[in-house]
Amino acid sequence: MKAIATIIASAAVVLASATAAHAAPTSGEGYQSDTSFVSLKTRAEVKAETIAALRRGEILHGEEYPRNIAAPTSGKTRAEVKAELASAIRKGELPRFEQ
Repeated sequence: MKAIATIIASAAVVLASATAAHAAPTSGEGYQSDTSFVSLKTRAEVKAETIAALRRGEILHGEEYPRNIAAPTSGKTRAEVKAELASAIRKGELPRFEQ
């Protein structure tokens, strides 16, 4: 019984070693598609630009929306739109859907 346990343990060690040996070598950087790119800015310049953009509110966080989106304008007042709707209802110009 002790021999079987030793064989099973040895097989598990060999299997684990073989699996680890066949793992693809990585640089720890993740996927690198284009390593020929050469930046024209220093790391400090890029960090400074990022901080400035954050302060100006140009970089969004999470599910934030841009803060400077203007509300759409239709050129008509709310009262005019309501009057058009009421007129269309009276004239039967709106499609009717069965319920």
